[in-house]
Amino acid sequence: MKKSLPEKPAAPGSDEVGLLGLESNFKGNIRFRGTLRLDGTVEGNISSEEGTGTMLVINQRAQVNGNIIADSVLISGKVTGNVKATERVEIYRTGLLKGDVITGDLMVQGGAEFQGQCHMKKKTVEAPPVEALPGVAPAKDVKRVVGKKGEATPSSA
Repeated sequence: MKKSLPEKPAAPGSDEVGLLGLESNFKGNIRFRGTLRLDGTVEGNISSEEGTGTMLVINQRAQVNGNIIADSVLISGKVTGNVKATERVEIYRTGLLKGDVITGDLMVQGGAEFQGQCHMKKKTVEAPPVEALPGVAPAKDVKRVVGKKGEATPSSA
């Protein structure tokens, strides 16, 4: 009996996993979806479609020489290149990152090495004006008054 392929691609955040095993060497650019786990060496850029829940895991023995774009990037190995991760970048104690980072969240564990700049990019939700919040006076009409035990309390002018 012949097995048929799925009619549509896997959904974001699916169980789709790719692996580049130990002592593997890859030269060229990689485009992936789902999760990609690296244990070998990559000479080239690694990218995925942003906002689809992709994750790149660079294990302790892995090395990447190239730029990375993924939603989440977890680094235990060595990366030389810039990293753009819409969700987060995590650099563990055995990790080394030489390059700039653009991310929404950065975690650097003690012992890790990060040489570069980080630019934090968060998706922002526009807050309503203060006047629109119930029971809140506009800032120009509020002054600070010291209450009991040195506590600062708002007071109307």
